[in-house]
Formats: sequence, C-alpha cells, structure tokens
Amino acid sequence: MGLTSELSIVETRDEPLKGAMMVVGFPTHGLVGSVAASYLVHTLDMHPIAYMVSEGFPPTVIMEGGVVTAPVRFYASKVVCGVDRRCDQLVVAISDIQPPAEILNQLGRTILDWAEQKGVQLVVAVEGQPLEEEVQGDARVVAMANRAAAPLLEKYRYDPANGVVTGFAGALLLSAIPRGLATLCLVAQAHKDYPDARAAAKVIETINPLVPMLVLDTKPLREKARQIETEVRRNLDAQQKSMNQIRRGAEEGPGEMYR
Repeated sequence: MGLTSELSIVETRDEPLKGAMMVVGFPTHGLVGSVAASYLVHTLDMHPIAYMVSEGFPPTVIMEGGVVTAPVRFYASKVVCGVDRRCDQLVVAISDIQPPAEILNQLGRTILDWAEQKGVQLVVAVEGQPLEEEVQGDARVVAMANRAAAPLLEKYRYDPANGVVTGFAGALLLSAIPRGLATLCLVAQAHKDYPDARAAAKVIETINPLVPMLVLDTKPLREKARQIETEVRRNLDAQQKSMNQIRRGAEEGPGEMYR
C-alpha cells in the first residue's frame, strides 16, 4: 500500500487492525526505541505484516537466518492491550536504521496516515533523551501526547514533559496535533554515546499498564534488553561502515556480512 511516491508502506499480510494499539521504536539516543520495540517483538512472538521503503533510506537490509528483510518493519500479534484493555491486537513498528533528518516529517505523517487507515486507536512512540553523564538508579521517563491522548497522562500517572521535542518524536507528534488518533510519546533518559539497556527496560515497564501481558520480573527483562541492544548496535555499526565505504567510492563487491 503506497502512501506517497517517495515513502510507502508495503503490506505483506492482510491483517485487520481496527482498534489496535501500535508501538513505534526508532534508533535514537541510547537506542531506547529500537531495544524496546525488539523486546516486544521477541517476547510476544509477533509476526511480520508490512515493511517501509523509501528512496531516502540508506541502502541497507537486515539478514535473519540468511533471508533479507527491510530495515523498517511492522509486526502484529493478538495481545490484550490498550486503554482499559479494550483492544486485542498489538502492532510494533521497528527500525534498524537512522532515517535522514530531511525525511522525518514525511516519515511521521506516513506512519500515522497508515495507522489511521488501518483503524489503529492508539500510537505509543518510544524515545531516548540524551544524558551527559551516568546517573544512578532507574532512568526517568516523561510523557507527551496530542490532545486525543492527553487524558492518558493523568490516567496512568505519567510524568508530563515540558520543553522542546525534536527529531523523530517531534515529527510524529507534529503530525499528530490535528488528528483524532491518540498519540503518546514516552521518553526515557539515556546515555548519548552508547546503547542504554537500563533506559529501554524502564520504558518497557512504563508501557506495562497498556500491555498487561508484559508483567515480567525486572531482572530477565533487563538481561533480554542487553542482548537485543547488542544486536541493534551491530546492525547500526554495519550500516555506518557500509555508508562510509560508499562515500569513499570503494568498489569491494557486496562487502562483509555481519552477524
């Protein structure tokens, strides 16, 4: 299903998503979004339903068991979730690449357009906020929402954010302002220079009231987050190395394979 000529979502499975909840995780500070989204996909044994393509994406694919997949993917699973457990379908949008800044606004619009077309009732984006130094204890998680999702801040006692939001979260929330689609963003404090499993685990715990099946012991949750962050970091490093080779004009065949 193409939404624009430059950036589109291709459905690989005709999945009814009316009333579903969608979690969106992209690799920003501390890889919080990617690690949290990967955790959901693996823990809930979700199946792929769509992927995104764009001429603006770097030339990158992800290999799973020798089979290539797109770096921006959508998964779904039958899970009790949402506000007051009113939905039975969870969707996760996950990215293993960092999209260029110039397409972030279009990216946010495309994701929300597709969610509205499919009948999704709630979108929850997961982000990281950079910290200059290590802090002791759990990461602080703050929340921001469009008007349609604003009642959730009080209902779930989320710590409301103040200030300016940029990047992917800013683009998504900007597109959400005039919509009736409830859109919430949870932002965890994360280290700016390396993957932060602790922050990703904390934000997963913050999502917990919306996905009650995720009532898990904190220790294995955090251990799993560390495993996922290593894989995500490897994918991003491979992408960066490949892009550096392209910029240098290297002609070395298909390059190395990473796993």
